Amino acid sequence: MVKIGICGLGTVGQSTLEHLVKYKNMIRPNTAADFEVTHVADLDVESKEMFGAKITTTKDAMSIVNDPDVSIIIELIGGKTIANDVILESIKRKKHVVTANKALIAENGNNIFNLAKENGVYFGFEASVAGAIPIVQSLTRNMLNEKIYSISGIINGTCNYILDQMSSKNLSFQAALDQAQKLGYAEADPAFDINGNDAAHKIAILASLAYKIPLSYKETYIEGIKNITSLDIKYAYELGYNIKHIGITKENNKIVELRVHPTLVPKENILSQVNDVMNAILVNGERFGSSMFYGHGAGGAATASAVISNVVEAINFNMNTDKTNLNISHLIGSEKRKIQNIDDITNSFYLRIQADDEPGVMAEITNILASEKISIEAVTQHEPENEESIPIVMITNDVTGSSINKAVKQIESLNTVKEKIISIRVLKLNG
Repeated sequence: MVKIGICGLGTVGQSTLEHLVKYKNMIRPNTAADFEVTHVADLDVESKEMFGAKITTTKDAMSIVNDPDVSIIIELIGGKTIANDVILESIKRKKHVVTANKALIAENGNNIFNLAKENGVYFGFEASVAGAIPIVQSLTRNMLNEKIYSISGIINGTCNYILDQMSSKNLSFQAALDQAQKLGYAEADPAFDINGNDAAHKIAILASLAYKIPLSYKETYIEGIKNITSLDIKYAYELGYNIKHIGITKENNKIVELRVHPTLVPKENILSQVNDVMNAILVNGERFGSSMFYGHGAGGAATASAVISNVVEAINFNMNTDKTNLNISHLIGSEKRKIQNIDDITNSFYLRIQADDEPGVMAEITNILASEKISIEAVTQHEPENEESIPIVMITNDVTGSSINKAVKQIESLNTVKEKIISIRVLKLNG
């Protein structure tokens, strides 16, 4: 009998416990040994549902870690303090660990993976990226022999919902955020999502799996969606694009791009059609071409399903029937790659410039762009939203970030330009 302890009974923890208790008969045929949840820990454990199971409860997660009878620890506490202690101490005690803690993996994963490798234990983290979408297993098993060119996708449901509501309902950013919070799609403090940190954690994990590099969250370029306005969504749509928050990692000549930011996605690109709180990840490989993974990226039931898949693997690993996942610890960090500076990455750009409606303004702007060797693929001039300035909207050719930044700085210094220029990258069709 394999005994399991769950640390953290929030939304995901409660759903995981329910799965393991109520649906044990469905899970058991996939495991090499019988199992049961024998211990749970939560600071408010008295108020939590045990679903009829006889379970030892405690407020002290470390007491479960220290119990010699518990073989598998499921860490669902979250955060980077107590959760870190629980995971590291469990591994040191040669217990197998399953977690959904993307922030901890992205920021301390190199240490965790090295420790798991040294102690020969299973460490499962499928639930850390995109909820029920099996992207971790796909990259580490199904695509292990494939050269991955790029991974790009919508990996934060909160940002996707807000941008979708701004587009489909013509809501302001604040109104869309308020609605997301009312529906439970956004936290009371939404900064972690809307500033792009959540997506950055996930793309850093995916890059480490695809390219075998150390986890590089601190080198990831991060840009959120707070500066996206209804005007930009409207103008982008007129030019044939939807605005999405996209995570991107690519490898070329041993240099890796690692970034998350708002992106103009062509309407014909499949990512443009991913709405509401859904997640979608496109993987482009040398031999299989492109594959898309789509589904619920968050929520108790969706995330718990990914946790359960790792629990099954942990049980089988514990019973010596499945050792393949040990390779994950060996592979991550086995390759060294330079992370490319965002200013050196080439993109076409959307620019919105608020300028005085007077002769010569467009000539001044185009002269500055030409001085940086930036040409214009498309341009539209709209009716003024107020009496003071008119919006000039452009799509540039492919240029480096440093070139566009220099041009923007010069244009903003013109007396005829009244506001900070909005600059958004454009997704290539093959990206």
